[in-house]
Order: sequence, then structure tokens, then C-alpha cells
Amino acid sequence: MKKTRKPAPRKAATAATSRPDVYQIVTDRIVSALEGGVIPWHKPWSAMYGLPRNYATGAAYSGINAFLLHFSGALPFFLTFKQTLALGGNVRKGAKGHPVVYYNVSVRENEQTGKEEKLPFLKYYTVFSVEDIEGIEFDLPAVERHAHTPIEAAEAIVSGWEERPAIEHRHQRAYYSPALDMVNMPERTTFTTAEGYYATLFHELTHSTGHASRLDRPDLTAGEGKLSASYAREELTAEMGASFLCAAAGLNPEMTEPNAVAYIQSWLERLKNDKKLVLQAASKAQRATRLILGLPEEGEAVPAPAPARVLEFAAEEDEVSRQYREAELSWLAAA
Repeated sequence: MKKTRKPAPRKAATAATSRPDVYQIVTDRIVSALEGGVIPWHKPWSAMYGLPRNYATGAAYSGINAFLLHFSGALPFFLTFKQTLALGGNVRKGAKGHPVVYYNVSVRENEQTGKEEKLPFLKYYTVFSVEDIEGIEFDLPAVERHAHTPIEAAEAIVSGWEERPAIEHRHQRAYYSPALDMVNMPERTTFTTAEGYYATLFHELTHSTGHASRLDRPDLTAGEGKLSASYAREELTAEMGASFLCAAAGLNPEMTEPNAVAYIQSWLERLKNDKKLVLQAASKAQRATRLILGLPEEGEAVPAPAPARVLEFAAEEDEVSRQYREAELSWLAAA
């Protein structure tokens, strides 16, 4: 009698947790905010303290991190777990960590050419709001009082950009013309608020940074229509750039959207179809903002103050490490 060979049992799945798709997780969090009626890029800062910052270093979080951390707590100051321990504190039990994303680069040899290739990839580390940290007497910075008004500050930003395009008031329509390198704005008197005028102007000026003589963004002149990915990227870049400039001036752009329901719905549809859209736009908006403000170039993300931790943990861990792991992963569950 012929023996039949039993099929070999399938190998058990490895216990190691796969690395998360950070692009998708970040997009899901932004989508969740939009579904809740919050437009994250309309005000990425605290009215009292400004942009979110690392408490230990004083460095402001830029790009997408400014938006992610803005709606994570009342006080815009954060620490990593290691920074918390170094300052003699501890993370409150049950506290949720917040993601701070950044780009890293892997180097590998091209099998065909033999040359080294640098491949950027997205990683994250976790920070905790100072409101969730115990055992530290936080000395928060004094609130700055400015002699000028936000409108004066906004005007100073515009006039201070020496390489700005021409700003005209020819028609009652706001737009930027790459061919003429010119921003057209409706007359100031037609805006219900001065904040609305400058938020709109900042939007168009951000578009102008994509001109070939400046940052040369292909999306600006792609001409692929309003339903295209290039149009969505460029519009979101301009939206975020305007928010960063409003933050620099102390303006509140939350009052400037006349039809928030339709606006939110349009972005929900776009973001759900492109998980990289929001991160790419935030990075480009940061570059545009720095150009307009005359700040030096920097990388696409804030360097991590401590080595980033991926989802790999030892089989045995003490109680403190266990609590940290749970807090570090909590933002994934909340996405």
C-alpha cells in the first residue's frame, strides 16, 4: 500500500511585532480630528505659549509634529520617557504617549550598480505631555508680551520677505500666478476681519514659494486639475504654510473658513486616498515658511532627543518598562 505524505505543518507566526505603517497611523489621526470637526492645521499652537515644544531642550516641534501635538493636551510642553527620568520624574500610570515622527536614512548597496543608495524612511519616538508627568516642579516660560499687534506682526512678515512676489489688488479673487510671479488679493475692505485678509495672503504667498526661482515645487505648475494628487498636495501645503505664518504673527486663522463642513469633507476624501499626503505637505509647508521668514534651512523633522524606539521589546521586563511600553503604544491604539 502506497503511503501518503502528510503535508508539513505550517510554521507558527513569529511573535515579533511588525513595524507599524507610520504614514497610515498619522493620517488616521488627522482624519479622526477632521471627522470630529477639528481642522488640525488651522491653529497648530497654544494661544498662550505658541508652538508645541520639548520642555528639556526648548526646541519647537515643526512640520506634522506641530499639528499632531497641538490637540494632545492643554499645555504644549513634552518630554520623552528618558528625559522624564533624568529630571527625577515619572510618567503617570495610564498616561498616553504621543507620536513625534521623523525621517531616518538607511544605506544599502545597489546589487546592479554596486553603489551605495540612501533610502529615507519614517520612524517615530514617543513624548508625554507635562500634564501626565509626576514628581517634577515644572518652571514654564513666562508668557511673552509684545508691544505690536498681530496685524502689525503679519504686515512685518510680508514686508520683511525681500524676495516676495508682487502683490496686486486687480480683481476680487485671491490667487497666485506662477507665470507672472504675482499674488492677486481682493481689497482689504472686502474681508470681514483683518485676520482673514492676512491668512488668505499667507496662503497665496506659500504658493509662491514653489516658483522655479525659489523652492521649485513641481506640484505648483503640474496643471493636472483640481481632482489630481498634485493639486491636493499643493493646496494642503499652502493651507499649512498659512497656519505656520499665522502662528508666527499671533493671528487666529480658525475664524477664516466660511464653509467648514464642505471644506472638511473635501479633505477627508483626499486624505483617505493618499496616506502620504499630509506628511509630505507639512514638510513642504515648513520649508516654505522658513523661506518667507528668512530662517535657515533645516531637515524635514526635529531630531529625536533620545534614540527612537521601534516596536521591539525584551521578553522579560520590569514593571517600569512594562508601563512605559503600554504608554508608548497607546497612541497606536487611539489612532
